[in-house]
Amino acid sequence: MEHTSQSISDEKKDIVAITIMRCMLLPYAQDNNIPFEEALLRFCESETYEALFDFSSEIWKEGPVYLRGLFDEEIMRSQSIH
Repeated sequence: MEHTSQSISDEKKDIVAITIMRCMLLPYAQDNNIPFEEALLRFCESETYEALFDFSSEIWKEGPVYLRGLFDEEIMRSQSIH
């Protein structure tokens, strides 16, 4: 049976987004030698976080590697501005 994003509730999309976020943040925290909680706070303050939970962006359909790439790009952009 094929599902479209229109047939998936926002509650289920939220669960998927949270799962992808967690799977991305665990290695991010390890790679940056920071506690998971700090990684989560950094991510929650990002544009990437906003985009993940804007379900029209459909980022919630992608995996943690894709999400990490977006977050890393955002960090690099913000560091080049400062």
